[in-house]
Amino acid sequence: MTTAIHQRSVTAAGCLLALLVSWVLIPSSRGQLPTGQGSFNPALLQVFGNNKAFVGRTDLRMSDKNNKEIIRMPMLMSFLEGKVRVEVSLNDISSTSLASEATQLFKQAGMDRVVSILRPDRKVSVIAFPTSKIFAEDPMSAADAAGYSAHYELKSYELGRESVEGHPCVKNKITVQNSAGVTVQGVVWNATDLKNFPIKIQLPEGDSLVEMTFKEVKLQKPEISTFEAPVGYRRYDSMEKLVQERLSSILGGSKK
Repeated sequence: MTTAIHQRSVTAAGCLLALLVSWVLIPSSRGQLPTGQGSFNPALLQVFGNNKAFVGRTDLRMSDKNNKEIIRMPMLMSFLEGKVRVEVSLNDISSTSLASEATQLFKQAGMDRVVSILRPDRKVSVIAFPTSKIFAEDPMSAADAAGYSAHYELKSYELGRESVEGHPCVKNKITVQNSAGVTVQGVVWNATDLKNFPIKIQLPEGDSLVEMTFKEVKLQKPEISTFEAPVGYRRYDSMEKLVQERLSSILGGSKK
């Protein structure tokens, strides 16, 4: 009985981490177009246009077809010529999908803060946990890596003018198409006082809608060290090994 409970707890926590990581950073599978999972995949990056470097905060929100909120995740973000860093605190996330048992396990394991780094130039992603000073570095799949060398075309059509977060914006309907002809449509509010930075982005996800609203944006280059694996942290060969060892040790200790 104890073993079964232990296994269920590890599975629940693992599912939570998978949810967080996929929402925070990991590219959409097989280099496809953005599907609203909060992923900074190659196609979504086209929306930033000529803004090749910035730092700021973003509020990611997903709602269902009735506009009922499914998840809200505030994030601190840094971007530099395709390199992305996103920081999330578990305490700041509100969602009906996150089980309280799994959430508590992550906090107990010192995994309540997550830093995700994507390095397409090196074809790797890094997931770090500052509280416990551990991280894992995983290679990008061949398909995901290929997505960054694919050709993307973005077309926009002006829908009107609105103000978002105090910025005068042009509201545009956009269509992003990859070299295979796969397309996705969304709506972007480009701030005219921030070199047309996409201060707000809306993309469909099935019957749901994903919205990203940026705040405190600074169009400046982050330090390159921002996108490196953290110094002095314990390294794991994969996220799978990190999760299994960290959570199993915590759960194992709770059985004594």
